[in-house]
This record gives sequence, structure tokens and C-alpha cells, in this order.
Amino acid sequence: MISLSLFITWIVLCMCRVPFSISIGMGVLVALIISGQPLDVIPRMMVDSVNSFELLAVPFFVVAGNLCNAVNLTERLFAFARALVGRIPGGLAQVSIVAEMIFSGISGAALADIAGLGPIQLQAMRKAGYPEDFSIALMITSTCALGPIIPPSIMLVVYGIATNTSVGRLLLGGIIPGALIAVSIMFFVYLWVKIKKTTWGQPEPFHFKEVWKTFKMGSLSLLAPIIILGALITGKATPTDVGALATAYTLFFGLYYRELKWETLRPCLIESMSTTALIMYMVAVSTVMGWILTSERIPHEAAQIITGYIKSPFWGLMVINGFLLIVGMLMETLPSLLILSPILFPVVKMYGVDPVHFGLIICFNLGIGIITPPVGVGLFVAAKVAKVSPERISMAVLPFYIPLIISLIIVTYWPQLTLWLPNLVLGGRP
Repeated sequence: MISLSLFITWIVLCMCRVPFSISIGMGVLVALIISGQPLDVIPRMMVDSVNSFELLAVPFFVVAGNLCNAVNLTERLFAFARALVGRIPGGLAQVSIVAEMIFSGISGAALADIAGLGPIQLQAMRKAGYPEDFSIALMITSTCALGPIIPPSIMLVVYGIATNTSVGRLLLGGIIPGALIAVSIMFFVYLWVKIKKTTWGQPEPFHFKEVWKTFKMGSLSLLAPIIILGALITGKATPTDVGALATAYTLFFGLYYRELKWETLRPCLIESMSTTALIMYMVAVSTVMGWILTSERIPHEAAQIITGYIKSPFWGLMVINGFLLIVGMLMETLPSLLILSPILFPVVKMYGVDPVHFGLIICFNLGIGIITPPVGVGLFVAAKVAKVSPERISMAVLPFYIPLIISLIIVTYWPQLTLWLPNLVLGGRP
């Protein structure tokens, strides 16, 4: 009854166009009033939930991602990727995917990637005569599929906090699946160009001198993801240390190239504070909501019902994937992650799914949701960047679900793809 009142309040307020974060907070407040709990439990639990050393990684990653855009690091990354892989059939389309892989290794946020790397990708592809719809669809697909998976990923950090799963193992677990997703999209583009025999997307001439030139120009920017991933793989730094390292390195980059100016730094810091405040608030209020659900044994009952009807882990994961894809179409990513993780966590544990493996599954599903109408927020950000309608992007992105769904199936049913590296670096789970 108490949980039902929470969800009814939340849904009604959302239908009245009340912001998502406020709707959840009001639902929690109504549920506590109905249950007769003292209201001072809300601020105490909210403060305790964000008083976490690992959660400190989030503001660092947010600042690092915004700084990358402020100091023009993205342009240097794109130039190097173009010189290196432009010769592959698909040309600039392949360049965009590789550039996004590198940029995802710094920013940690898909929407920051769209706003930062997106305009550079679109401008280059427009000049080269690529179809507008294809260019936009490729840009949003690569950013929203790779951003939540390749470390440092803010979504993986938040999932780790919500489920008490090692953030370090999660970030390490995202490296190989992220590479798989990138390769699958690249192969799909390769087949598109070859089968349709397009006049665009032809390989660009390869010149080693150009590779060397762009490498020297962007060598410091290319070192950033290497340092971040290297610190994680060697176990020399915690995720929070890595976040601080990424921020410090990006600041150094801006100062070294004299790209860091107060006119760009000030709005960057303001945007970072706003984003961090929203994330921390969502984590805090969702913790109280999770306490309410747990006290009413909702996760336990959900696990019993689902596993009672679906005995097979294979079909259980299939149903969970379908459910997450539908939720991703209707809800924003971070609230979905915080609401569903505590509910589905006991379910997948009963199926014997490793928490790190499930973290990659849920984040990948919700990453696909970022580009899925009607609520896919990535569509609206991309529409603003490309100056086209979200409806047009929604249609253009449809073919790219093919490599994404294939990758999702592989990640779901091949757990060692995710778990091999964390087990190698940090040892098997106790």
C-alpha cells in the first residue's frame, strides 16, 4: 500500500509535467506520511547516501567531460582518428566511432559526448557529402551506446553505489564490451557502404605523415584515456582517484595549449555543478525510495514472482532485457537505473548472474533507451546540436538498432566478456 502510494504520486505528477526528480521526491514524501514514519528520516538518509568516497568520482568525471569541450580537446582527437582510420570503407563514419571510443575514455557521460564531439563529427561529414540523416544517426548511436559502457562511466559508478557493487570491477568490466560495441557498429557501417555501393563513405587516402602530424598535435589528449585506463587496469588508483586524475590532466592540457580561458571555464564549471547537483539529488532521493521498497519486501517479492514463473536464466534475462528496453523508451536514464537496480538485483542474483555482469547489462539497455522515442533524451540533445527535429532522428536511427541488439545479446549471454578483465586484474570474487 505504501509503495503503491509512492508510485501513484510519482506517475500522476509526471503526467502533470512536474520534473522527474521532484516527482520522485514528492512520492517518497507522501509514502512516508502515509506510513507514519518521522519525516526527519528523509534528510538524514539523503545526506548519508551521498556521503561516499566512491561517489566523489561523479563530479570529477562531469568536470573532466565538460573541460574536454571547453579546451577543444575533441578537435584534436577527431583529427587523429581521421588520419588513422579514415582509409577504412565508411571513411568519416568509421572515424566518428573511433573518436567516440577515445572521447568516452575521458568524459564518462553520453550527453556530454553528443554536445562536445557531435558538432565536429557532423560538420566534417556534411562537408564530405554524407547524408544528413545517416550522419546524425551514427553520431547519436555511437555516443549513447559507448558513453555509458566505456570507462570512466558515470552510469556504472551510480549503479555500483546503488547496489553496493565494486565500482572498480564495473569500470574494468566495461572495457571489452565497449570495444565489442564499437567494432559491431563499425562492421555495420562497413557492410552498409559495401552493399549499397554508396558514393559517400569512400576510404580517404592514408598518409603516415598526416598520422604523425595529428598524433603530435594531439599526443597529450591521446594520453588522457591511456592514463585513465592504465590506472584502472594496474589497480594503482581507485575510481575516485581516476576521476581526480582526469580532471587535473584536462586542466593541464588546457593550460599547456593555452586553450583554457575564463570565458569558457566559468560556464563549464557552472554546467558541471548543475549536472552534479542533479545526479547527487537523484541518488539521495532514490536511496530513501529504495529503503521504502525494501521495507515492504518489494524486491524480494518481485524476485520470487519472476523466478517462480520463469525458471530458466536464459529466458529470465531475455525478459529482463525486454523490460529494460521498454523502460528506457519511457523514462530518463538515471532515474531508471536508480529505481530498477534495487528491484531487479535480487532477481538476477537468483538466476546466478554476477552483479558486475548485470551492471553492464542494465547500463547498456538504458543507453539504448537514450536514443529510443518517445522520451529518449539523447534524441532531443542531438536535435538541438544538429538543428533538426527529434522525429527525423528517431527514424534515421532505426537501422543502427541492428548492431546494438546483436551486441546486447552477446554481452548478456557471454558473461566472461565482462568478467574476464576484472577477475584478471582484481582476482576472482570472494
